[in-house]
Amino acid sequence: MSQHLLPDEIISEILSPALKVSDELFCDNRDVSPFARNAESTSAYLVVCKSWLRVATPLLYNIVVLRSKAQAKALSVALSGNKELGQFIKKLRVEGGYGSPIQIILQCSPNISDLFLSLVIYSSDNTSGLCKGLELVNPTRLILQDQPRKPLQNKMTSQLVETLIRVIPKWDRLCSFDSPYTYEKNRATKLIQPLAKSKRLHTLTIPCSTSLSWTYSALKECPLKVIHIKQLVTRWDRERLERLDVSKHPELKALLKYTEASVRTQTHISELPLIAPSLNPFFTPMNNAPKDVQDRVWDRILYFAMSVPERADESPGKLVARRRLPLLLVSKTFTRLGLPHYYAHVLLWRSLAIPEFASILRNNATIGPHIRTLTLNYWEYPDFDYFEDRESVPLRQVDSTILSQTSGLVRLSQFTGPAAIPWDAFKAVAASSGSTLQEFSVRIDEQKQASAMIFNNFTALRTLKWTCSTSFLLTNIPKDGLQNLTKLQISSTSESFLTAISLMKLRCLERVMLCTDNDLAIKPFLKAHGPKLIELHISFNNLRNLKTQTAKILDLCPNLGSLSLVAMANSPMGDVPIADDLYSGQAVPSLVKITVSTYFRSRDKDHVAAWEKFFPQLQPIRLLNLREIEVTCCVWPTNERDIPKSHWVRWAEILLQRGINLTDKNGTKWRPRLQVSK
Repeated sequence: MSQHLLPDEIISEILSPALKVSDELFCDNRDVSPFARNAESTSAYLVVCKSWLRVATPLLYNIVVLRSKAQAKALSVALSGNKELGQFIKKLRVEGGYGSPIQIILQCSPNISDLFLSLVIYSSDNTSGLCKGLELVNPTRLILQDQPRKPLQNKMTSQLVETLIRVIPKWDRLCSFDSPYTYEKNRATKLIQPLAKSKRLHTLTIPCSTSLSWTYSALKECPLKVIHIKQLVTRWDRERLERLDVSKHPELKALLKYTEASVRTQTHISELPLIAPSLNPFFTPMNNAPKDVQDRVWDRILYFAMSVPERADESPGKLVARRRLPLLLVSKTFTRLGLPHYYAHVLLWRSLAIPEFASILRNNATIGPHIRTLTLNYWEYPDFDYFEDRESVPLRQVDSTILSQTSGLVRLSQFTGPAAIPWDAFKAVAASSGSTLQEFSVRIDEQKQASAMIFNNFTALRTLKWTCSTSFLLTNIPKDGLQNLTKLQISSTSESFLTAISLMKLRCLERVMLCTDNDLAIKPFLKAHGPKLIELHISFNNLRNLKTQTAKILDLCPNLGSLSLVAMANSPMGDVPIADDLYSGQAVPSLVKITVSTYFRSRDKDHVAAWEKFFPQLQPIRLLNLREIEVTCCVWPTNERDIPKSHWVRWAEILLQRGINLTDKNGTKWRPRLQVSK
């Protein structure tokens, strides 16, 4: 880089987005700090090279956020050693007391214009340095953070509040105040009184519309130019403001600035764009083109107008919201060409819809082959709007009727609800759409006994979620059945089903989810297919059963890249992994990540002790490339006070010594904090 130096101005433009802290984040005074995240420190940019150090230093120090005593001490040392650095600080956010270093920081930073102070300070903290330092600055904007419902009452907090009451009148540049208080309480009144007496405020920010009445009454003598309301204002809030506040104080109408809830939370329903009417009302598009050409063009237009490709990947909730019927009502041609696209993706969201849909298929036989996805989202009990005078159609017969006519299905899925299709309906699926179906995830009623030859029909199936307790005959097992299956999820099943698929080749199988409540002998299945798996989800219950069969999961599945241990809903709350279960007699270099999906009972000493035993005992000698253990119940502390108390921080630091990151359900890993030297 030294051979090709960039001008400082260009480097600054490159680094500014990475080093900039938005004003919205800086002045966020909600309970949980927006900076309570385990992200890489932006100071890392300074060590790239000398030119980056030179350009990035003013950018880095422009906005300073302090969240720990160690950070405050490190900054005070840096500012004491280089007086020029303090000149760069324009905005300072202090989320605690942090002792004497804060006084040095404020003393060395004469250009602070925006000051954020937290009043959520515990008795173990020290505000003496902060209180002394506040005398040395003169900000233009003050942002406070507090617990409005139950403010902390201790010596340190009281000392800071009293100091603020004393210094606010001396801050002759202070013209903007961001209040955290919703209701008029003792501390809120104390802090607002010196602001009102100074009569310098022209910008006021309040948390919600409820704060307006009493806050404005206290500060109405100030030369206010704008009042910001942070929280979204609903229509009812706006009507209440106009009725109670604006009617009493008409000048408020020009001062208030807020965002209405309807603007941000409007539902995203795809609407057809408005098209200007034709200048010639008698014009017919493609009037002179052959009929088949017209049909092909209009068919393609309707395919996109009805969002056929987008609807394939939508959630059922969005499918319900779509309104495309008006397109079918344009003309007979649009009806004929549009019906297959209209029914390309179908959601049966109530039991009443099943006989209605079956009737549509009977009356128009051309629709069935065009249905690509069918999602079931109904319950087995009748709908409340199923009138007595309407002939009841048995759900099972309708299911079989529908599924025998949908010969082009690609996905048959179930979103929610315990309803199941009968075995005859499953046979209908195999016969009608077995060659096209790629995903099946519907519950099936139990059949006394069935033949495994039915799986020979599913030649295109790639994803199978099996929830059925049917027993299978263990004769004539199709060795090449489910030949394209890559993902298998078993929620409930019989021993004979596991035996049957253990005898199949399943050459493409890569991902398996064994999350069953019943006790199953899974060793034969994993012995047959484990070596080809790259991802395995297994319940603690199945893992325990495997242990009784004197087998280790990693010995049976030596090529896993990801292993997930899952606690079932009816299992003992808070299943804890055992280090010995993850032992392998051979090296497993492919395993990179282990996920533990369970609960954490912090008040149960035995439960915590089990976790305390797991992490030190986990010695991944043969797991050469294990880099991450994700625990879904892991919650990282969000402030300095909670870090020493957190079990997860301690366990994360144990794993870090072995080169493994402990992450929460969002994939956020723990990063060691800067420590105060003793």
